[in-house]
Amino acid sequence: MQIEYYNIFIDFDFKNLKYSGIEKIKLNVDDELVLDAEGIEVTSVKINGNNINFAKRENSISIPLGKFTGEIEVDFQAKVRDDLVGIYVAPYGDSYMVSTQFESSHARKFIPCVDNPAYKAEFKLSVKVDEDLDVISNTPVERIVRDGNRKIIEFMKTPRMSTYLLYLGIGKFEVNYDFSSSPIVGVITTPGKISRSDIPKQFGRQFISFYENYFGVKYPLPKEDLIAVPEFAFGAMENWGAITFRETALLADKTSSLRQTMRVAEVIAHELAHQWFGDLVTMKWWDDLWLNESFATFMSYKAVNTIKPEWDYWGQFVLDETAGAMLKDSLHITHPIEAKVEKIEDIEQIFDDISYGKGASILRMIEAYLGEEDFRKGIRSYLEQYKYSNAKGENLWKSLKDASGKPVDRIMESWIKQEGYPLITVSINGSKVKLEQKRFMQDGSTDEKTYLIPITIEINGKRTEMLLDEKNKEIDVGTDIKSLKVNLNKAGFYRVKYADLNRVSEMNGLEKFGLVNDYFYLLLAKQVTFQEYEKVIRSMLKEYNYLPVREIADQLYFLFLVNKEKYGGLALEFHKSQLEIWATKTDPLSRLTYASLVENMVMMDNDFAKDLSKEYTRLDSVDPNLKDAVVMAYAASGGERVYDEILNAYRTQKFDEEKQRYLKALLSFREGHLVVNTLSLSFTGDIKKQDIVRILPLASSNPYTRGAVWTWLKTYIDFPRKSLAGTGIFGRVLSDTLPLLGIGRVEEVKKFFSLHPIPEAEKGIEQGMEMLEIISNLI
Repeated sequence: MQIEYYNIFIDFDFKNLKYSGIEKIKLNVDDELVLDAEGIEVTSVKINGNNINFAKRENSISIPLGKFTGEIEVDFQAKVRDDLVGIYVAPYGDSYMVSTQFESSHARKFIPCVDNPAYKAEFKLSVKVDEDLDVISNTPVERIVRDGNRKIIEFMKTPRMSTYLLYLGIGKFEVNYDFSSSPIVGVITTPGKISRSDIPKQFGRQFISFYENYFGVKYPLPKEDLIAVPEFAFGAMENWGAITFRETALLADKTSSLRQTMRVAEVIAHELAHQWFGDLVTMKWWDDLWLNESFATFMSYKAVNTIKPEWDYWGQFVLDETAGAMLKDSLHITHPIEAKVEKIEDIEQIFDDISYGKGASILRMIEAYLGEEDFRKGIRSYLEQYKYSNAKGENLWKSLKDASGKPVDRIMESWIKQEGYPLITVSINGSKVKLEQKRFMQDGSTDEKTYLIPITIEINGKRTEMLLDEKNKEIDVGTDIKSLKVNLNKAGFYRVKYADLNRVSEMNGLEKFGLVNDYFYLLLAKQVTFQEYEKVIRSMLKEYNYLPVREIADQLYFLFLVNKEKYGGLALEFHKSQLEIWATKTDPLSRLTYASLVENMVMMDNDFAKDLSKEYTRLDSVDPNLKDAVVMAYAASGGERVYDEILNAYRTQKFDEEKQRYLKALLSFREGHLVVNTLSLSFTGDIKKQDIVRILPLASSNPYTRGAVWTWLKTYIDFPRKSLAGTGIFGRVLSDTLPLLGIGRVEEVKKFFSLHPIPEAEKGIEQGMEMLEIISNLI
């Protein structure tokens, strides 16, 4: 079967949130045609104006066409949804807009279609709306036809693309366009938000130019809209030519914190990378989701690092992507990067740290092995060969292999098709270095898997590269070994354990990060003692590189949350030592590092929080990077007497960046009933559905209120479950929430989920429970 185009007319009733539609589909088919249609009432199917028979199924219709080439016409009607997938209502203030979210399999909730990424087609969309409404789609408006107090907006035809990339937005919007070159770049917001559009507009222009140069392929559409949607389940979505974002992932200005501006840059870069990798070339099936997501993740960091070198974005990469992926991939509940997806219900659960962070980390490892230029040649060849069509992972490996002459296919077979990663144990005997690999599992177990590992090693100051394809290997350098280090620049996706840390040579920031990250998770796996771990930490009490400092701060704060009596002393000692170093530094990364340390201290030290809370009276003049910590401190030290004040401030903020600041504070109170009150604001709409993904992990990391939060979750678990239905997000929320929320109540949590199964979140629950049991060993 092949589909040539969908010609779609939508008559939209914005007031009553419903619509009727007529679509003409040109196709050729050899047998029965099945159109996916969920929540849509199909009223007729016609050929040449004549009605033909069709059969309704639960979420599809069946049309017995036989061998047919031509055009069919489908009439249908549907309502706008109140969840966050398909075509749905996104409220703001006293108004709303209508938006769409079709990835992975939700276009079927908007129009009858063959909702499969392999069946690309051209789309020609026309929408009839009230005169005062604006409409956005993937392409520019071709013409507007007036019809009394209504109008028909006809959009230009799209390139061939998958159904999940179609977009429709309806409402009242403000716009900020850059017409300086092609494509036109625009930022679109709901009324009153456009003042924070200049920075994202500039990023959009810069990243498109970067990708055109890197890929050697011009951006193929005449415009690129970046659209802020006030209620949005995901961070962003790469609809071709009409990218949607939650507001905190798109909007920033000079008053924003560096953390916010960096997030905006990275998300815009990620979604724009998809315009080539995902939209221009699309995976054939969701087994290869990582082809879209891993590559967009990898390229976004490369793009931001090029545009903003002062941000050291490869350092951010190992913090934000590699670290989380290595944790999740060391659990028993994981999956290969190339996941087997047989049912559409399973797709959403693989939008996770493996498909994003691990895949991107493997690409970084491969680029380091091939060299940047050969890697780029392979990518350019791949895009040129498969543009406007679909591809599989093996097609990318062949392009990289042909460009470099190196066995990329063999390496990727090892890393893409099997889950997990290795621990490399390094020992020295005279003139020999022994490397031993075994799979690293967070619970201390292992199996017989081996990996084809591009190893980088420096011995006595000399760099060596090799492919380790066996369990053990010895390297004889012919002289005494005085110093060595393995996994240079933390480019490899593996952990390293040294038999003798005293002979580890001088490390850069990335390598120090790798050392402290590896030894923390070796501690959790009971493969090093706490004394060995503490020795590594104490060697960096006066560390001046932000990467290991931020990693150690995160680790020690986590240990404080697990057992503040046992680990609080070391956590406070490290933070106080580091605060002295970073307090007076003024470069961007130093301010970000200092802000992270201060936020941790607010939650660990009541006296510190009380002292910092005095800054609340002059919040407008506080360093934007420290405002979150100041408001959190005001809540933590003020207690019940300031709750209503902070709640009112939360409710009255115009921009989500500020709303998120006050929401963090509302979850930072020491009193359980106040935090539970905040969680319950999600029932009233005070907290958006999209923010449930945020509030539960934040609440679980408040050590003073975990019992109350657990009771709330047990009682009301069906509410967040329903709010995030169809997205796969709730499983990821529980994966991140249960390890801390369940401390001291492992059996109770286990029993609860055995009695209240949540099939769509099953993997996340199992991951969370596994990590909870591992953490319990630290208490």
